[in-house]
Amino acid sequence: MTKDKMIPILRWVGSKKRIIDQIIENIPEEFNNYYEPFLGSAIVFINMKCNTKIYLNDYNKDVMNIYNLIKNEPDKLIEKLEYYCKNYIKNENMEKKKEEYLHRRTLLNNFKNIYSNDKDALHPMEASLPRAALYIYINKTCFNGFMQFNKEDNNTSGFGQIMNPKFYKENQIYNLSKILQNVTLENKDYKDIVINAQKGDFIYMDPPYVPDDITQCTIKYNKNGWTIEDYIEMVNIFKQLDNKGCYVMLSNSDSKFIRENFENKYNIKKISIHRGLGRNLDKRSVKQELIIKNY
Repeated sequence: MTKDKMIPILRWVGSKKRIIDQIIENIPEEFNNYYEPFLGSAIVFINMKCNTKIYLNDYNKDVMNIYNLIKNEPDKLIEKLEYYCKNYIKNENMEKKKEEYLHRRTLLNNFKNIYSNDKDALHPMEASLPRAALYIYINKTCFNGFMQFNKEDNNTSGFGQIMNPKFYKENQIYNLSKILQNVTLENKDYKDIVINAQKGDFIYMDPPYVPDDITQCTIKYNKNGWTIEDYIEMVNIFKQLDNKGCYVMLSNSDSKFIRENFENKYNIKKISIHRGLGRNLDKRSVKQELIIKNY
Protein backbone atom coordinates (compact mmCIF):
# COMPACT_ATOMS: atom_id res chain seq x y z
CA MET A 1 0.00 0.00 0.00
CA THR A 2 1.18 3.50 -0.70
CA LYS A 3 2.13 5.85 2.12
CA ASP A 4 -1.06 7.91 1.87
CA LYS A 5 -3.26 4.90 2.63
CA MET A 6 -4.84 4.64 6.07
CA ILE A 7 -4.07 1.36 7.80
CA PRO A 8 -6.83 -0.63 9.54
CA ILE A 9 -6.85 -1.12 13.30
CA LEU A 10 -7.63 -4.84 12.95
CA ARG A 11 -6.10 -7.67 10.95
CA TRP A 12 -8.98 -9.28 9.09
CA VAL A 13 -9.34 -12.49 7.13
CA GLY A 14 -10.91 -11.37 3.87
CA SER A 15 -9.58 -7.82 4.20
CA LYS A 16 -9.44 -5.80 0.99
CA LYS A 17 -5.96 -4.47 1.82
CA ARG A 18 -4.33 -6.00 -1.26
CA ILE A 19 -7.00 -4.73 -3.66
CA ILE A 20 -8.10 -1.50 -2.00
CA ASP A 21 -7.08 0.60 -5.03
CA GLN A 22 -9.34 -1.47 -7.28
CA ILE A 23 -12.22 -1.18 -4.82
CA ILE A 24 -11.85 2.59 -4.52
CA GLU A 25 -11.64 3.14 -8.28
CA ASN A 26 -14.97 1.31 -8.70
CA ILE A 27 -16.89 3.52 -6.26
CA PRO A 28 -19.45 5.83 -7.94
CA GLU A 29 -18.21 9.37 -8.49
CA GLU A 30 -21.34 10.85 -6.91
CA PHE A 31 -23.88 9.43 -4.47
CA ASN A 32 -25.97 10.48 -1.49
CA ASN A 33 -25.59 8.58 1.77
CA TYR A 34 -23.05 5.78 2.26
CA TYR A 35 -23.81 2.40 3.84
CA GLU A 36 -21.29 -0.28 4.71
CA PRO A 37 -23.19 -3.13 6.43
CA PHE A 38 -20.22 -5.57 6.71
CA LEU A 39 -17.55 -3.28 8.13
CA GLY A 40 -14.84 -5.71 9.26
CA SER A 41 -11.44 -3.98 9.17
CA ALA A 42 -13.09 -0.80 7.78
CA ILE A 43 -10.36 -0.48 5.15
CA VAL A 44 -12.77 0.67 2.44
CA PHE A 45 -14.39 3.35 4.59
CA ILE A 46 -11.10 4.78 5.89
CA ASN A 47 -9.67 5.09 2.37
CA MET A 48 -12.64 6.50 0.49
CA LYS A 49 -13.72 10.10 0.09
CA CYS A 50 -17.21 10.68 1.41
CA ASN A 51 -18.80 13.97 2.50
CA THR A 52 -22.31 12.64 3.02
CA LYS A 53 -24.05 10.81 5.86
CA ILE A 54 -22.28 7.56 6.67
CA TYR A 55 -23.76 4.43 8.25
CA LEU A 56 -21.32 1.71 9.32
CA ASN A 57 -22.39 -1.65 10.67
CA ASP A 58 -21.12 -5.09 11.56
CA TYR A 59 -22.90 -8.03 13.15
CA ASN A 60 -19.74 -8.76 15.14
CA LYS A 61 -20.21 -7.15 18.56
CA ASP A 62 -16.46 -7.02 19.24
CA VAL A 63 -15.74 -5.17 16.02
CA MET A 64 -18.34 -2.50 16.69
CA ASN A 65 -17.35 -2.30 20.36
CA ILE A 66 -13.82 -1.39 19.25
CA TYR A 67 -14.96 1.27 16.77
CA ASN A 68 -17.39 2.72 19.30
CA LEU A 69 -14.57 3.07 21.84
CA ILE A 70 -12.20 4.54 19.26
CA LYS A 71 -14.86 7.11 18.45
CA ASN A 72 -15.75 8.03 22.03
CA GLU A 73 -12.87 6.99 24.31
CA PRO A 74 -9.61 6.84 22.30
CA ASP A 75 -7.43 7.90 25.28
CA LYS A 76 -8.79 5.18 27.55
CA LEU A 77 -8.54 2.51 24.86
CA ILE A 78 -4.89 3.42 24.21
CA GLU A 79 -4.18 3.27 27.95
CA LYS A 80 -5.73 -0.19 28.22
CA LEU A 81 -3.89 -1.43 25.13
CA GLU A 82 -0.59 -0.26 26.57
CA TYR A 83 -1.34 -2.15 29.77
CA TYR A 84 -2.09 -5.45 28.01
CA CYS A 85 0.54 -5.29 25.27
CA LYS A 86 3.71 -4.01 26.95
CA ASN A 87 4.88 -7.35 28.40
CA TYR A 88 4.53 -9.20 25.09
CA ILE A 89 6.68 -6.59 23.36
CA LYS A 90 9.37 -6.72 26.05
CA ASN A 91 9.58 -10.52 26.20
CA GLU A 92 12.08 -11.95 23.70
CA ASN A 93 11.34 -15.65 24.36
CA MET A 94 8.74 -17.14 22.00
CA GLU A 95 7.60 -19.78 24.49
CA LYS A 96 7.02 -17.06 27.06
CA LYS A 97 5.12 -15.03 24.46
CA LYS A 98 2.92 -18.05 23.77
CA GLU A 99 2.32 -18.55 27.48
CA GLU A 100 1.21 -14.94 27.82
CA TYR A 101 -0.90 -15.20 24.66
CA LEU A 102 -2.84 -18.15 26.10
CA HIS A 103 -3.32 -16.27 29.37
CA ARG A 104 -4.66 -13.21 27.55
CA ARG A 105 -6.94 -15.43 25.46
CA THR A 106 -8.40 -16.87 28.66
CA LEU A 107 -8.94 -13.34 29.96
CA LEU A 108 -10.75 -12.41 26.74
CA ASN A 109 -13.04 -15.40 27.17
CA ASN A 110 -13.76 -14.34 30.76
CA PHE A 111 -14.98 -10.89 29.61
CA LYS A 112 -18.16 -12.12 27.95
CA ASN A 113 -21.06 -9.93 26.81
CA ILE A 114 -19.39 -6.67 27.84
CA TYR A 115 -19.75 -4.07 25.10
CA SER A 116 -19.80 -0.29 24.94
CA ASN A 117 -23.31 -0.15 23.49
CA ASP A 118 -24.72 -2.19 26.38
CA LYS A 119 -27.18 0.33 27.79
CA ASP A 120 -27.97 -1.91 30.79
CA ALA A 121 -24.39 -1.93 32.09
CA LEU A 122 -23.58 0.36 35.03
CA HIS A 123 -20.56 1.83 33.24
CA PRO A 124 -20.76 0.47 29.67
CA MET A 125 -17.70 2.27 28.31
CA GLU A 126 -15.43 1.42 31.23
CA ALA A 127 -16.58 -2.19 31.39
CA SER A 128 -16.04 -2.78 27.68
CA LEU A 129 -12.46 -1.44 27.51
CA PRO A 130 -10.74 -4.67 28.68
CA ARG A 131 -12.72 -6.74 26.18
CA ALA A 132 -11.80 -4.39 23.31
CA ALA A 133 -8.10 -4.21 24.21
CA LEU A 134 -7.82 -7.98 24.63
CA TYR A 135 -9.59 -8.57 21.31
CA ILE A 136 -7.05 -6.34 19.55
CA TYR A 137 -4.21 -8.10 21.42
CA ILE A 138 -5.35 -11.56 20.27
CA ASN A 139 -6.11 -10.29 16.76
CA LYS A 140 -2.54 -9.03 16.37
CA THR A 141 -0.83 -12.13 17.83
CA CYS A 142 -2.98 -15.03 16.62
CA PHE A 143 -2.39 -17.05 13.45
CA ASN A 144 -3.19 -14.99 10.32
CA GLY A 145 -5.50 -12.67 12.29
CA PHE A 146 -8.06 -15.48 12.26
CA MET A 147 -10.45 -14.71 15.14
CA GLN A 148 -12.10 -18.06 15.65
CA PHE A 149 -14.85 -18.69 18.22
CA ASN A 150 -16.51 -21.96 19.22
CA LYS A 151 -20.16 -22.69 20.02
CA GLU A 152 -19.66 -21.48 23.59
CA ASP A 153 -18.44 -18.18 22.14
CA ASN A 154 -14.91 -18.76 23.42
CA ASN A 155 -11.99 -17.63 21.30
CA THR A 156 -9.91 -20.59 20.07
CA SER A 157 -7.49 -18.74 17.77
CA GLY A 158 -4.07 -20.39 17.55
CA PHE A 159 -0.88 -18.59 18.52
CA GLY A 160 0.73 -16.87 15.54
CA GLN A 161 4.38 -16.91 16.76
CA ILE A 162 4.76 -13.23 15.87
CA MET A 163 7.87 -11.76 17.42
CA ASN A 164 7.11 -8.04 17.05
CA PRO A 165 3.42 -7.44 16.30
CA LYS A 166 2.26 -3.92 15.54
CA PHE A 167 -0.42 -3.76 18.22
CA TYR A 168 -1.46 -0.16 17.63
CA LYS A 169 -0.28 3.33 16.79
CA GLU A 170 -1.64 6.22 18.80
CA ASN A 171 -1.92 8.54 15.79
CA GLN A 172 -3.74 5.79 13.92
CA ILE A 173 -6.38 5.53 16.65
CA TYR A 174 -6.74 9.30 17.00
CA ASN A 175 -7.08 9.78 13.23
CA LEU A 176 -9.79 7.13 13.06
CA SER A 177 -11.54 8.65 16.07
CA LYS A 178 -11.63 11.99 14.28
CA ILE A 179 -13.24 10.65 11.10
CA LEU A 180 -15.78 8.60 13.08
CA GLN A 181 -17.24 11.60 14.91
CA ASN A 182 -20.06 12.25 12.44
CA VAL A 183 -20.58 8.60 11.52
CA THR A 184 -23.48 6.41 12.69
CA LEU A 185 -22.19 3.11 14.11
CA GLU A 186 -24.56 0.15 14.37
CA ASN A 187 -24.37 -3.46 15.54
CA LYS A 188 -27.28 -5.11 13.75
CA ASP A 189 -28.11 -7.66 11.12
CA TYR A 190 -27.08 -6.14 7.79
CA LYS A 191 -30.66 -6.34 6.53
CA ASP A 192 -31.78 -3.93 9.24
CA ILE A 193 -29.23 -1.37 8.01
CA VAL A 194 -29.61 -1.44 4.23
CA ILE A 195 -33.41 -1.38 4.43
CA ASN A 196 -33.12 2.36 5.12
CA ALA A 197 -31.14 3.12 1.95
CA GLN A 198 -32.88 5.32 -0.61
CA LYS A 199 -32.48 6.13 -4.29
CA GLY A 200 -29.06 7.63 -4.95
CA ASP A 201 -27.44 6.12 -1.86
CA PHE A 202 -24.35 3.90 -2.23
CA ILE A 203 -24.03 0.55 -0.46
CA TYR A 204 -20.79 -1.43 -0.43
CA MET A 205 -21.43 -5.04 0.59
CA ASP A 206 -18.60 -7.35 1.62
CA PRO A 207 -20.45 -10.31 3.16
CA PRO A 208 -19.03 -13.76 3.93
CA TYR A 209 -17.91 -15.32 0.67
CA VAL A 210 -19.62 -18.17 -1.12
CA PRO A 211 -17.15 -21.11 -1.12
CA ASP A 212 -15.23 -20.77 -4.39
CA ASP A 213 -15.15 -23.51 -7.01
CA ILE A 214 -11.47 -24.41 -6.53
CA THR A 215 -10.60 -24.45 -2.82
CA GLN A 216 -14.15 -24.66 -1.40
CA CYS A 217 -12.71 -22.41 1.28
CA THR A 218 -14.91 -20.10 3.28
CA ILE A 219 -14.48 -18.43 6.67
CA LYS A 220 -16.85 -18.54 9.64
CA TYR A 221 -16.84 -14.98 10.94
CA ASN A 222 -19.00 -15.98 13.87
CA LYS A 223 -20.02 -19.24 15.53
CA ASN A 224 -23.01 -19.70 13.21
CA GLY A 225 -21.57 -19.02 9.75
CA TRP A 226 -23.68 -18.55 6.61
CA THR A 227 -25.89 -21.11 4.87
CA ILE A 228 -26.98 -21.28 1.23
CA GLU A 229 -30.24 -19.63 2.30
CA ASP A 230 -28.27 -16.66 3.61
CA TYR A 231 -26.46 -16.28 0.28
CA ILE A 232 -29.75 -16.46 -1.64
CA GLU A 233 -31.21 -13.79 0.65
CA MET A 234 -28.13 -11.61 0.06
CA VAL A 235 -28.67 -11.85 -3.72
CA ASN A 236 -32.31 -10.85 -3.30
CA ILE A 237 -31.41 -7.87 -1.11
CA PHE A 238 -28.86 -6.70 -3.69
CA LYS A 239 -31.60 -6.80 -6.34
CA GLN A 240 -34.11 -5.02 -4.09
CA LEU A 241 -31.62 -2.19 -3.53
CA ASP A 242 -31.03 -2.05 -7.28
CA ASN A 243 -34.76 -1.73 -7.89
CA LYS A 244 -34.91 1.17 -5.39
CA GLY A 245 -32.35 3.09 -7.45
CA CYS A 246 -29.42 2.65 -5.06
CA TYR A 247 -25.86 2.22 -6.22
CA VAL A 248 -24.71 -1.20 -5.00
CA MET A 249 -21.28 -2.84 -5.14
CA LEU A 250 -20.67 -6.37 -3.88
CA SER A 251 -17.41 -8.23 -3.29
CA ASN A 252 -17.50 -12.01 -3.39
CA SER A 253 -15.87 -15.17 -4.71
CA ASP A 254 -15.42 -16.14 -8.33
CA SER A 255 -17.95 -18.94 -7.95
CA LYS A 256 -20.66 -20.58 -10.02
CA PHE A 257 -23.31 -19.38 -7.57
CA ILE A 258 -22.33 -15.71 -7.86
CA ARG A 259 -22.01 -15.79 -11.64
CA GLU A 260 -25.35 -17.52 -12.12
CA ASN A 261 -27.13 -14.94 -9.99
CA PHE A 262 -25.50 -11.77 -11.34
CA GLU A 263 -23.92 -12.17 -14.76
CA ASN A 264 -26.99 -11.52 -16.93
CA LYS A 265 -27.75 -8.00 -15.71
CA TYR A 266 -24.88 -6.58 -13.68
CA ASN A 267 -21.37 -5.32 -14.28
CA ILE A 268 -18.90 -7.98 -13.11
CA LYS A 269 -15.19 -7.31 -12.74
CA LYS A 270 -12.66 -10.05 -11.98
CA ILE A 271 -9.92 -9.20 -9.47
CA SER A 272 -6.73 -11.20 -8.86
CA ILE A 273 -5.79 -11.56 -5.20
CA HIS A 274 -3.31 -13.63 -3.23
CA ARG A 275 -5.13 -16.01 -0.93
CA GLY A 276 -3.36 -17.24 2.20
CA LEU A 277 -6.02 -19.73 3.21
CA GLY A 278 -6.79 -23.02 1.58
CA ARG A 279 -6.98 -26.71 2.37
CA ASN A 280 -3.77 -27.47 0.51
CA LEU A 281 -0.56 -25.49 0.15
CA ASP A 282 -0.78 -25.56 -3.64
CA LYS A 283 -4.10 -23.72 -3.43
CA ARG A 284 -2.62 -20.82 -1.46
CA SER A 285 -1.73 -18.71 -4.47
CA VAL A 286 -3.18 -15.98 -6.69
CA LYS A 287 -6.92 -16.56 -7.11
CA GLN A 288 -9.82 -14.60 -8.52
CA GLU A 289 -12.66 -12.83 -6.82
CA LEU A 290 -15.41 -10.65 -8.20
CA ILE A 291 -16.71 -7.12 -7.87
CA ILE A 292 -20.36 -6.89 -8.89
CA LYS A 293 -21.91 -3.47 -9.58
CA ASN A 294 -25.34 -2.32 -10.74
CA TYR A 295 -23.91 0.82 -12.37
